[in-house]
Amino acid sequence: MPILIRVRSKDGLFRCNVEPSDDISKLLEQLQLNIPNADLSTITLGNQPRGGPEMKATEIVGNSIGDLGLKHGHLLYANYTDKVGAEEPEAQPSAASSSSTRKSAGGSTPAATAGPKKPWELAEEEPIDAYWASRDGKIPRQRDTKFCRHGVQGMCDYCMPLEPYDARYQTEKNIKHLSYHAHLRKLNAGSNKGQGTSWIPPLEEADYTVKVPCPSGQHPEWPAGICTKCQPSAITLQRQTYRMVDHVEFSQPDLIENLLKFWRSTASQRFGFLLGRYEPYADVPMGIKAVVEAIHEPPQEGELDGVTIGVPWEDQPRIDALAKQCGLQFVGMIYSDLTADTKADEKDSSKVTSTGKVLCKRHKDSFFLSGNEVLFAGALQNANSTSSRMSASGRYNSRFVTCVLTGNLEGEVGVEAYQVSEQAMSMVKADMIEASVSPSIIRIKPSDSKRYVPEVFFRYKNEYGLDVKESAKPTFPVEYLIVNVTNGFPTSASPRFLSSKFPIENRQGLTDQGAQNFFHELTRILGGKELLPLGSSGGGDSGKGKGKARDAMGGETMDVRKELTRYLSDWHLLSFVQTLDLLGGEDIAALCKLATSHDEQGALDELITKPGWQTLVTVAKESAPAAESTADARGGTGGGFGGSFGEALDDELTAEEIAAIIASTEGDFGGGGGGASAKADLLDNEAAVSPTISDFQSAPTSRRSSNHAQPQAPPLGSTTYAARSSSAAHPVGARPRRAGDLFEFTGEEDDPIEIGDDEDDDDFQDVASEEEDNEDVTMTSAPPASSRGARAAPAAAAATRHEVMDLTDTEEGDEGDQRACPTCTVLNRATAIECHLCGLPMSLS
Repeated sequence: MPILIRVRSKDGLFRCNVEPSDDISKLLEQLQLNIPNADLSTITLGNQPRGGPEMKATEIVGNSIGDLGLKHGHLLYANYTDKVGAEEPEAQPSAASSSSTRKSAGGSTPAATAGPKKPWELAEEEPIDAYWASRDGKIPRQRDTKFCRHGVQGMCDYCMPLEPYDARYQTEKNIKHLSYHAHLRKLNAGSNKGQGTSWIPPLEEADYTVKVPCPSGQHPEWPAGICTKCQPSAITLQRQTYRMVDHVEFSQPDLIENLLKFWRSTASQRFGFLLGRYEPYADVPMGIKAVVEAIHEPPQEGELDGVTIGVPWEDQPRIDALAKQCGLQFVGMIYSDLTADTKADEKDSSKVTSTGKVLCKRHKDSFFLSGNEVLFAGALQNANSTSSRMSASGRYNSRFVTCVLTGNLEGEVGVEAYQVSEQAMSMVKADMIEASVSPSIIRIKPSDSKRYVPEVFFRYKNEYGLDVKESAKPTFPVEYLIVNVTNGFPTSASPRFLSSKFPIENRQGLTDQGAQNFFHELTRILGGKELLPLGSSGGGDSGKGKGKARDAMGGETMDVRKELTRYLSDWHLLSFVQTLDLLGGEDIAALCKLATSHDEQGALDELITKPGWQTLVTVAKESAPAAESTADARGGTGGGFGGSFGEALDDELTAEEIAAIIASTEGDFGGGGGGASAKADLLDNEAAVSPTISDFQSAPTSRRSSNHAQPQAPPLGSTTYAARSSSAAHPVGARPRRAGDLFEFTGEEDDPIEIGDDEDDDDFQDVASEEEDNEDVTMTSAPPASSRGARAAPAAAAATRHEVMDLTDTEEGDEGDQRACPTCTVLNRATAIECHLCGLPMSLS
């Protein structure tokens, strides 16, 4: 009959099942499975915890359990040393941690042990945690003139500082949640009274999964067996009393305005990741705020009632590394949920008009975060958990926030910020919950062979004010998993990026990013000349002051430097320039330094002396004439984009043209750092940056009925919204107009044609064939009469861009009386004086 022998050690209490006739070596084998780092040659066993007689395990091997007098339930105490070099790679502390001691959040210092490091000792906390750990965090109070009877230097109960978790202070200031570090102080004050080996981490992550293998070792592993030792305990849902982030601060209003512009232009929703940093928040004791400096939009498919994204996406590691070079990190996500408020016309009920406001869909009688959004937020928070020395596992909860751009009760657009609780994160990790039909309800999954779901309860007060405990199966309100976070803008803005005018990524067809646009604007700012460092031979008397600094441009340079610094201080520009592969690692680091420091002297000089930057400027200069001629052909000013990057130039440099420009500059700057000689294959992905008409013709369309963000991940790069909104896809002679919630392209006012509705993917050819029979179609691509003559090259380029339409104004039966335009080669009637497409004379001689 098997008996149970208990063995207590410094790593815990273990239970071993053996037979009385078994050799003691079998007991040692089971013990080694539980403590693999123990050196078996050093194990000693005794009947007393310390100071009693002990026997070496190696000396009693060969004796049976019964011969040693061990019986069922006997408790042994084991002492041993760890193997030499066990977990050495993880146990190596940094130079900073080995040379100094760090005071913990509760005022006690975890003692350093000679053995392997514990998980909480290896945790690398963020700077904001180190900031609050080094301060007492107490709330100061002034001397009470009514109750204080002591001198100026004295102190009593009425004026002594309060603890950061003081309940009365929280109630007076209407603070609903404790800050994370105030919560730590409250827990640590009750669990750790001193320091040394008795220090215990006050936090422990909730685990709602079955422990495999079972600590008791008395039954097969789940799902073959389960007991009270390995199954999770019952869960009682409670509203989280603290929050990891107390406030979300958007550094400038343009961050929100850029999302609103997309919705106003397309009526589709938009998603973005928040890039920022964590700082102390003074309005809450020991508070933390997330300062958002930029919003990066990954590839996505926007719809009227939601958005589909793939997380993580292919370019995420590059964006994460670039953000760290700018001193930023992923701090959360934001997405829009906006619907225009309309009302029926008083005279004609079939017509509706806009009220200029948006619908309020998220309120106390509806929902704040839907069940599906909670699942998505929980998954992202689990992927971005916070490192903590106060947790037994070394990680605890998350500071990743969720912001929703939606309508408020007044019909105005506002931002709401939330987090999901630590219980929600653990339930998502255990795959226990799922979304239901109602957005305000979460459904508990049933237990099966793959998951064990314990009992779940939630508490609430009924109509009589009594506290009621009710089972959460099969559903419970989603509010139990949500934590509110305040948000706003700073009173005195000091953003890290000065500009937000560069086209935003992954908005193909709306504000496309293009190398030609960037080169053109860069050349316009520099004036086509070379910008030299201050103090150089061309810098003149820069040492006499900023206003007297000159360079080879022959004039005042500080205005140019200021404008260039402001232009380059743009997150979306940084992200785009890195994809050009013209700048190496050192060049990108110098560009990030300039963009975040705004130093138009030292940081700018460091950048412009880099070989990669010089190559970039050379390519921009070589491409400037083509850009200027294109702007002239459009009636533009050649000195910018008409005030908007949205009016992007269509004529992008090809990869061959840029490679030729780079080849012509080889050897000029000595190479290195991503210089000219290493970038002959620039812009191989130009089609992704500047989509062509054929790209949109084959793009699929899809619809969904959900009214919230979806966590399902589509294939990367499968964004299809551009097929319905791309200005590059406008058929010749058609003009875009807004019709409800989509762009529609029309040849006549009463003949709408929606891109993507035909079954044969020949939308543009069908549009062209209809316009051939319509003599009233206005050819909007033809230049005005005043611009003809000297603009033959831009007109030829325009003809090349639209030759896929194959539109002519020839009539049926006169195919034999046609001749080609000498400029654009499009067929015209033999009697035509001017080309119907480019508007140039049929005879240029």
